Amino acid sequence: MSMFLIISTAWAVIALVLLVVAWRLARFGRTVPHRNIMILLTAGAWIFVLNYLFVQRYGGEAASFPRQYIPWVALHGSLGLVPLIGATCLVAGRLMAGRNRFSGHFNRHHKAYGRTFIVVWVFTHLGGLFNTIFLH
Repeated sequence: MSMFLIISTAWAVIALVLLVVAWRLARFGRTVPHRNIMILLTAGAWIFVLNYLFVQRYGGEAASFPRQYIPWVALHGSLGLVPLIGATCLVAGRLMAGRNRFSGHFNRHHKAYGRTFIVVWVFTHLGGLFNTIFLH
């Protein structure tokens, strides 16, 4: 198994667990630990994506995909950016609370966006686990 698959599988499992924990914390009104986990998840996801792009561009152990899986990997990666950008906006909105219209909008609609993004984000991480099965 390549280092890429090991890291992406580990990240998928860790992120899934943290997403479920963060969701449960939010449901029970424990906003501080929820916020901290979401900041960690968002930062971790950006680090994973940037590392992947850096390795693909500048060498190292590049991931090689069988041709028949390229559409799936492209869909998975593209769809994964939707909740990542959404989570980034939600985290930024929370951290800049009351400073501008951007933060006001995301704070007013935080629950609605969060409920949407968690479904897509869970699908993305489950897709990462399927990638391990397909590509192994």
